[in-house]
Amino acid sequence: MVEGAKMLVCSRCQKLGEPYKEEAPPPQRPTMSYVRVHPTPQRKPAELPKEVGELEVADNFSEIIRKRRMKLGLSQDELAKRISQKLSLIQKIETGSFVPDTRLCRLVEHELKVKLLVPLKEAELPKNPVQSEVTLGDIVKIKGKTKEPIPP
Repeated sequence: MVEGAKMLVCSRCQKLGEPYKEEAPPPQRPTMSYVRVHPTPQRKPAELPKEVGELEVADNFSEIIRKRRMKLGLSQDELAKRISQKLSLIQKIETGSFVPDTRLCRLVEHELKVKLLVPLKEAELPKNPVQSEVTLGDIVKIKGKTKEPIPP
């Protein structure tokens, strides 16, 4: 400590001050814990509704939206205002460059009275894959059958 300040100094300047002693922090007082008389009920973690995981946006959603909007005589701007979205978002949806999420699909479905969310299709796997290529194992089997045993 040199003149009340903690400093790192050379050996010559060290004589001007006194060694710094680290003071122990004051002891912590024990904290008091409070017990609630009426505990709050535990909330379950937010779960997605079943239908969200089982539904997907229809492949031709942009066509469906555009045709229905035109049939109702609405402009893109009017539709955007009705569902509280930007005009540019409606334009992107109708061109197919933006795929709406489930919430937005619900808004559009309600406003236009159309069905945009369809049940999720599971990819079908072929049950018996047809082997169209010859593998190394096939060649070994073929050549192995045609070989004659070597006499001793």
